[in-house]
Amino acid sequence: MEQVRLIDVTPRDGLQDASGYVPVQEKLALVEGLLGAGIRSIEVTAFVRPAWIPMLADADELVGQLGTLDGDWIALVPNEKGLERAAAAHIGTVTLVASASESHNRSNLNHSRQDTLAALTRVTARAHQFGMRVKGAISTAFTCPFEGEVPVKDMMMIAEAYLQMGVDVLGVADTMGTATPLAIKERIKELNAIRASVPLSLHLHDRFGWGLANVSMAYEYGVEEYETALGGLGGCPYAPGAAGNLSTEKLVQFFTAQGIKLPVELEALAQVRDHLFSVINQRMPSPFARELS
Repeated sequence: MEQVRLIDVTPRDGLQDASGYVPVQEKLALVEGLLGAGIRSIEVTAFVRPAWIPMLADADELVGQLGTLDGDWIALVPNEKGLERAAAAHIGTVTLVASASESHNRSNLNHSRQDTLAALTRVTARAHQFGMRVKGAISTAFTCPFEGEVPVKDMMMIAEAYLQMGVDVLGVADTMGTATPLAIKERIKELNAIRASVPLSLHLHDRFGWGLANVSMAYEYGVEEYETALGGLGGCPYAPGAAGNLSTEKLVQFFTAQGIKLPVELEALAQVRDHLFSVINQRMPSPFARELS
């Protein structure tokens, strides 16, 4: 492979369950800092009901201020209403989510897997009408906080449904951070057998420090796109015990050490990370707390 695509998910996944509120202007500074460090593909927010994820209640305001910045903006949308908001905001790529495990899907989306997939089929069609790219992400693709190890057939059922919808990218998420290199190998080989020309994207959480070993295995089996967050921030508010994301800095260092050059400045990333941590550590209350209570 000649290239690796890095997507930084700090503004959305990294912040969604942070302990301190991050104001819109600081989120804007975060996006500007990532761009300045060389990262162009950024998951900037999620267009979800504010009460679900209060940290992202300012999604429309934030994206409305990105107009003069030149980046590849990605946003998570759970349904058609979220898609309409993303389209109005001129988002280029939307991420859809369905869980491989039934229990997590109900916890995360309040619907069964079948109902979720039916709704996402409509969302995918409309997104393509809007000219958007669509990533179909499989949450809990390895283990579930409620059910334990997820059978491969359950992950494949979601993957096959996404491919039938016509998604542009197939995403695989180790939500709990428990995947091993062997599990990565086995499941990617299964996905490679059905995905034809649809690229794979890997989203890792790094509970046991196996993240880079998992990246190495995934890269060997053809995965070119990886989602990461500054400083390993993140988790999942609907997956008790979920670990933080794989660190953006670690992934850049890892590929650079092997001669795979990413156009990213590590020193600049460190400055952006340190400033963001200082904001989070101020434990600022959310201005939306009263209206969401």
